[in-house]
Amino acid sequence: MKVYIQTDIEGVAGFCFFEDRANGSSENIEHRMRMRRLLTHEVDAAVKASFAAGADEVLVNDSHGSGYNILFEELDPRCRIIHGRNCSGPHWLPLLEGSDALVLIGMHAMGGTPVSITPHSLWKIDGGRICLGEGTMAAAIAGDLGIPTVFVSGDDKVTAEFREKIPAVEALAVKQALSPYQACSLIPSKACELIGQGVRRALERRGEIAPYVIPGPVTLSLFDSDGHVPPLREIMPPVTAGTVGEAFLEYEKKMPWTTFDLRDPDGFVYPGPAAGR
Repeated sequence: MKVYIQTDIEGVAGFCFFEDRANGSSENIEHRMRMRRLLTHEVDAAVKASFAAGADEVLVNDSHGSGYNILFEELDPRCRIIHGRNCSGPHWLPLLEGSDALVLIGMHAMGGTPVSITPHSLWKIDGGRICLGEGTMAAAIAGDLGIPTVFVSGDDKVTAEFREKIPAVEALAVKQALSPYQACSLIPSKACELIGQGVRRALERRGEIAPYVIPGPVTLSLFDSDGHVPPLREIMPPVTAGTVGEAFLEYEKKMPWTTFDLRDPDGFVYPGPAAGR
């Protein structure tokens, strides 16, 4: 069994504020490293649970911001990790094909979700017939490949979205959002314990969880804004394609900040532009 673990950071227990890469103060750097440690521990709990449930391959995708957030030297050495410059390889979810289950750690709510921790990225299908966040977009792309999304962790708003779209999913709210920047959170060690239990349970019953499939063709567009502050605007003209996965990749490849299928160095130096968020 191959398990693919897609990660973000905003949904981790203890996380409340957008990352500010432009602030070089010692307080901000210490805070960002602290959040990375919290993310690392949650991911490691999911990795260990995947192997305990019978996985013989576990692949982690470090998918937040710089793509270099997880302290991978602290992960279970049986897994492998995709890290480095996001959207410079073949896909946003590289090497997903052939997986038997998708596990989502640290997910956040879609843009425009009231009273949710740092919501952003609102994907609209067919003008809003279906709305997706980054987590449910990953689930839909996996669904195109016949891969079930079996587990998700994040705040109470993103887990509610998942339960609505994938009723059988194991969804763990590691924090209750009180505002976009305040939460009532589980203590990280407890969150990790529950993630481990939930991932193992989800994988053991993966046959009961159908892939999340949105029939095509679809017209897809992304809404967001500077600082992710409403009102959100359409980032680019919509794209129409036969599947969600095809539409997503076509849309993303047109974005000025992506470099999919990069073959030669282009001068990029980590951590890249000092984006404010």
